[in-house]
Amino acid sequence: MTNDEQTQTSTDTAYFAGGCFWGMEHYFQQVKGVLSVESGYAQSSVPNPSYELVCSGATDAAETVRVTYDPRRVSLKVLALLMIDVIDPYSTTGQGNDIGRQYRSGFFWTSHEQRQVFDQVIEEFNLRSQQPAGIEVTALRNFYAAEEYHQDYLDKNPNGYCHISWEKMNSVAQRQKYIERIAQLTPLQYAVTQEAATERPFDNEYDALYEPGIYVDIVSGEPLFASSDKFDSGCGWPSFSKPLDSSKLEYREDQKVPGRLRTEVRVVDSGIHLGHVFDDGPSELGGKRYCMNTASLRFIPKDQMEAEGYGEYLSQVH
Repeated sequence: MTNDEQTQTSTDTAYFAGGCFWGMEHYFQQVKGVLSVESGYAQSSVPNPSYELVCSGATDAAETVRVTYDPRRVSLKVLALLMIDVIDPYSTTGQGNDIGRQYRSGFFWTSHEQRQVFDQVIEEFNLRSQQPAGIEVTALRNFYAAEEYHQDYLDKNPNGYCHISWEKMNSVAQRQKYIERIAQLTPLQYAVTQEAATERPFDNEYDALYEPGIYVDIVSGEPLFASSDKFDSGCGWPSFSKPLDSSKLEYREDQKVPGRLRTEVRVVDSGIHLGHVFDDGPSELGGKRYCMNTASLRFIPKDQMEAEGYGEYLSQVH
């Protein structure tokens, strides 16, 4: 077998149920390494059911997508984590506006190896979560392709309903890059970085830390701030006069607090929430106050920067 032939035959197939298959199909089509996605019905008690019969509840089938992928470019674990990332993982009765057994969530395995991966994903999710996942993990009994009009539905009907937001659809590549690291975050780190929560002031690791070093993105490791630009603002969170490179940051208008317009700060590459920037910093330092959450950062002491690959930033740490 030639390398080209081997390349062409290096594929695996997995089955995911995550609510309406219109959205799941389009979502997985955006994942790098996915070769094809087909909408269908899994676990049906009736052979080759129609959409109408599935919707009637008479088949106990679940709307499911069959994902064919290149395991060298994307792993089964990443695919499973990406599905969890865009559904309500606790629901057992549907997703979004779609309610019913046919919209339940599931990982349907076809081999012992797949079962191990799915079980591990659910076990790790339950360990870091506040409640157990409602995702069914069971052997695939059957899968029947859905009617042709369901295939590539959102390509044919761009304004069609989808329980997955277009923002999430369009950020699949970014999420794919970091989803395994995101899955390792503590509950607080996840709430802050992914849900824009705010940690308690004065009750965090870095507010009173003034050791020389740099602060990097907790997810990607991107260098963000230097200890040389850190100052005590008295607010209870780490405060910096400037970032190492402002082009690495994204600034968004934030109106979550009624009557108080704020500027949210996120990292361009990883998309994580850092905190907010204000115009009440020391004038001698430029007048800015980057008020950051400790949960979004990892501190690297100056004497460890070289070993961790941040030697080029040593000149910016005094």
